[in-house]
Amino acid sequence: MQAFFTLGKYLTLGFWVLPLLALFGALGEPWNQRMLWAGVFFFFAHLGELIMVQGKLRAHDKAGIMDAVMVILVGFFYWLPIFKQEKN
Repeated sequence: MQAFFTLGKYLTLGFWVLPLLALFGALGEPWNQRMLWAGVFFFFAHLGELIMVQGKLRAHDKAGIMDAVMVILVGFFYWLPIFKQEKN
């Protein structure tokens, strides 16, 4: 299961390269616009996710700025293993 979370983290971080490339116009039209909108959508989705799990992260002493950045970047691939450790 740990391999799944690690792979998910790398793939999600790899996704963020595409909106950055689109920001600099490296993908060509219409992909620049599409990747920018996908980046905006995923940013706000992960921001909402951060708002929903912030209380549980505080309970696990993971409420720092870097923890928030990781949730915004990789989403549940970051916080789900933290919460699963609690059950074990």
